Amino acid sequence: MVRLPEEPLPLAVAAEREVRQALAADTRTEALASVPLTVCPGGLSNHAWLAQSEGVRYFVRLSPADSARLGVDRDGECALLRAASSAGLAPAVLRCDPARRLLVTRYVEGTTWSREEAGRPGNIARLARSLRLLHDLPIDPQVGHVDFFAQARRLEAQCGPLAPPERQLRAQAAAAIESLDATAPPLTLCHNDLHHLNLIDDGARLWIVDWEYGGAGDPRFDLASFLCQQQASAEARRGLLDAYGDGPAGTVGGLEAACWLFDYVQWLWYRASPQVNPAAGALYAVRAQALLETLRAASPRALALQ
Repeated sequence: MVRLPEEPLPLAVAAEREVRQALAADTRTEALASVPLTVCPGGLSNHAWLAQSEGVRYFVRLSPADSARLGVDRDGECALLRAASSAGLAPAVLRCDPARRLLVTRYVEGTTWSREEAGRPGNIARLARSLRLLHDLPIDPQVGHVDFFAQARRLEAQCGPLAPPERQLRAQAAAAIESLDATAPPLTLCHNDLHHLNLIDDGARLWIVDWEYGGAGDPRFDLASFLCQQQASAEARRGLLDAYGDGPAGTVGGLEAACWLFDYVQWLWYRASPQVNPAAGALYAVRAQALLETLRAASPRALALQ
């Protein structure tokens, strides 16, 4: 298992100082500015803490100053969180403040799914029903448009020149984009990062957290985000689609190509991210190499664009 490197102490101290200042700047969160903050480990770019005030626990996040560079729309995230929390899919939001790079939500008391738990048929069906609910919600005009095609091009530019074998992947990505663009379903609200670590089960409800790459987008990439990160079997894929149902027109068509392109964007993200977080460069390189091997192995299916 690859672990994140420990953050240098001066950076951690500076981040906590900054987040306390941000918390103190608003009456909704000023009580949290003086309570103990417990670091939540595991984030790749954000700083996160657990805080408690008057018996209520909260999740506190401070995002990096240049997260927009990697395709994050913080204003759109706030609007998306309001919609998702109102539908019972995401934790209640106490404060979402892009100007301060601050997010504070209720802390979800539950169990974060393991990869094994996320792959169980019953849990796949639960997730599919949650996704169907999300995709059927009305789109708030303040929710930003998440364009995977634009994200691929943005990250390609940041990665700079590629070696000849990698340039072939770029050509295959262009072909996948052309096919998917021609068959795009209507936009829906999407999460776009359905890693099992973003799924929390409280025994009665499945909660989805970490919405920063969400927005109004192509629902095929929401399905792909789970299938790819879960490395789902053919049986798991069928279970997800069966429980999801028909969905918006065109959601299932082109899913193979959407999965390949999702992994391609992930690969680009890990290649570009050391510019934002150099301390995790070694981890990013390991993950980028694993995704590169996945892309090469899956290329024949992606080119068929089934």
